[in-house]
Amino acid sequence: MSESGPPPENSASDSIRREVDGIDQTLLALVAQRLRLGEGLATAPRSGPPIEPANEIKLVRRLLSIAPPGAEPELIVELWRALIAAGVRRQRVIDVAVGGARSDPSRLFDIARRHFGARTRIAHVGDPQVALARAAEHPETCVAVTPWPSAPGVGSWWPALSESRFHKLHLVAGLPLLGVASDTPEACVFSCGLNEEAGKDVSLLLIDDPHHRLQRALNDVGLNGREVARSEPRALIRVEGFLAADDPRAKAMASMVERVRVLGSYAQI
Repeated sequence: MSESGPPPENSASDSIRREVDGIDQTLLALVAQRLRLGEGLATAPRSGPPIEPANEIKLVRRLLSIAPPGAEPELIVELWRALIAAGVRRQRVIDVAVGGARSDPSRLFDIARRHFGARTRIAHVGDPQVALARAAEHPETCVAVTPWPSAPGVGSWWPALSESRFHKLHLVAGLPLLGVASDTPEACVFSCGLNEEAGKDVSLLLIDDPHHRLQRALNDVGLNGREVARSEPRALIRVEGFLAADDPRAKAMASMVERVRVLGSYAQI
């Protein structure tokens, strides 16, 4: 019996592999260039951790709008979230405190890891209030990821946001960024950094409403909103559109209810 020789070369496959190798090298060089350019942002003045949720949303939306046929939206989001997370790490090391004792802790942790990157320091701290406290105590380097406050089965932890120690925290993102359109994302991100308008935003308000006047107050100031959760006397309100912390409409509502606090806003892709 003659010894079998090497399998015949498939010239078409070899040509494709060489082309893929060339693309990989180009991609690698572009990734390195992108990260180097991002380092220049480290010196830019900012308040809070070096995350810019509104700009990140706008970037990924733009990429999805120009993506060629066949490019999966999920892959684009995953790739650019990894690049964004790597750029953030080069500006400043941040910590992510995940708090959600009554929800699925592994799911919440996975949502945070996929958004902030596998190399980011992420710790599950149990209760949402503990996560919020970590972010409030370390305003420049820490963010909190909690269950969505009005989601079933997560407990009424959100009234704690009325406490003065949490007043510098803002809702800046709803996670995951890409998914089935819903009134209630699975998780939210709180940060001491200021949130900005991204387009198609939703805002959350915390209202003291012992006399149940909030719907009238919303109507009177021209806000399209509704109650999504209540823990007397506090109510959590979902409002269409972006509201800054000092929005005059929120201030006007305070004359009809006892207290109004804009928790922040989020946008999804």
